[in-house]
Amino acid sequence: MSPYLPPPRRPDLEAENALVRAALFRLLARGFAYPGPGHMAEMGKAFADLDGALRRRAFAPRLTARLGAARRCWRCASGSALGPEYLRLFHGSGPVSLHETAYGDGRRFAGRPVEVADIGGFYLAFGLSIDETDPDLPDHLCAELEFVSLLLVKESYALSRAWTSRHRIACAARRAFLEHHLGRWVGEFARSVKRHETAPPYRSLADLLADAVTAECRRLRVRPAPIDGRPPDDAMQEDAFACPRAEVAPASL
Repeated sequence: MSPYLPPPRRPDLEAENALVRAALFRLLARGFAYPGPGHMAEMGKAFADLDGALRRRAFAPRLTARLGAARRCWRCASGSALGPEYLRLFHGSGPVSLHETAYGDGRRFAGRPVEVADIGGFYLAFGLSIDETDPDLPDHLCAELEFVSLLLVKESYALSRAWTSRHRIACAARRAFLEHHLGRWVGEFARSVKRHETAPPYRSLADLLADAVTAECRRLRVRPAPIDGRPPDDAMQEDAFACPRAEVAPASL
């Protein structure tokens, strides 16, 4: 059963539903960014932004429960403690990589450069600027989550304007991105987070992430081939510190 309620048939309700899901993916992107100054306040606001959707029961019970659990964990978390925990888990030679191409490299026949270029191509097609000085930007979890959020916003806008072809383009891009990228590796990422005695905020966020991505795949009838495992001598995270944020450049649908 999908953690989301069945999609509404009215275009205005469907557009509103897409914005709700976009806000959820923005919350996830913020949560897996480095917890610098103001981070806890940002997370509190991101959870609060979903209050209206929760009151309208926009999410099915499973995802509602995941959101509630994550919010409680983040509300009780210590901002000063999250920084060291983030570094232990995700920085340098930490046990959990935030980069897609750190997972299942042996089954990526095209090679990492081609994979990263493909991800970057999605971003550029929808107005996201890429920082060419940081080659690890495109496949970072936060960047991929924000891209899905952007596509949902574009879908909502197209629906509200009855732009059928533009809605179809954004939806097709989201389907392809989930099938070939984000949907393939978040399951292993979430399992990896939970395997390493992770602090409750990140553990609860990993559960929420896995369910949110699974729900999107089910809505679109996408079945990504899962990527399991991570090479033992992964150098992907070296010098990776703060979550890269691709900036959204003005772009039309």
